[in-house]
Amino acid sequence: MSDGAVSNRAIAYVRVSTVRQVEEGNSIDSQSARIQRYAKDNGLSLMSGDIVIDDGISGGVPFDNRSGGSRVLDRIETGKYGHMIALNMDRMSRDQIDAVQTIDLLDEEGITVHFVDWFGSSLDTRSPMGRFVLQLVAALAEMERGQISERTRDGMSHLKENHLRFTHSIYGWDVTESGAIEPNWKEQSKIDFMAWQMERNGMSAYAVAKCMNARGWLGKKGGKWTSTSVTRVVRNDYHMTRSENGMPKKWGTRPWHRKNWRRNQRDEKIDVKPVTEVWDKGDL
Repeated sequence: MSDGAVSNRAIAYVRVSTVRQVEEGNSIDSQSARIQRYAKDNGLSLMSGDIVIDDGISGGVPFDNRSGGSRVLDRIETGKYGHMIALNMDRMSRDQIDAVQTIDLLDEEGITVHFVDWFGSSLDTRSPMGRFVLQLVAALAEMERGQISERTRDGMSHLKENHLRFTHSIYGWDVTESGAIEPNWKEQSKIDFMAWQMERNGMSAYAVAKCMNARGWLGKKGGKWTSTSVTRVVRNDYHMTRSENGMPKKWGTRPWHRKNWRRNQRDEKIDVKPVTEVWDKGDL
């Protein structure tokens, strides 16, 4: 950011979920005071109105699905901030994958993330050590995600081999009366659309989630999309098996339809005119 005032302006995030946290010294006032001291000591401009609070919200709730978390991201989208401060990563999220995805999202917006307390010291994403540590955390989160996927695939393979139902219906798939799993092609089209917006048009998962919700394209059980749920659905490797069920005749009539899941969308040959209604930040 070229504007010095903007690059120096910070927004802070404070979260408490239980009375116990207050008793242990993680109250709203305690977090706010430590964050304000940190901002002052590091030459950051933090106004009281830029301290966003989530009171009584579990850290297991995705960051952008909390009232305070979504307010932080909405303000970040204005381009008026250069920094985001939280007491520690647990305050941002207790889900390591969600925390890493949130930090990645902020990094894409040019935001430096600061944690006031990182094992007794402070940490920010603009320092070499901060970037290294967060890359390590991201690698561990990715390994955890891979292990979960591997266990899921192994479990599903066992159940499928024994002709047993291996899951409840998930987005992009339906469970038939006989217990079989088959692609829901309308939902599969939306999955490809979300991936296309992110990969081809540079949309963030947060922006895609907001636009999906605004259009009334909700999740499998009617829930609202979050950046985490968008990312998890788009990255679900199980979608690669959808072609085994045969592709619909009309599949490929949309520029975002992926005929070969493993192929990058940029390599797909598009024989139809691109849609003119492409989401961008101006639409939010």
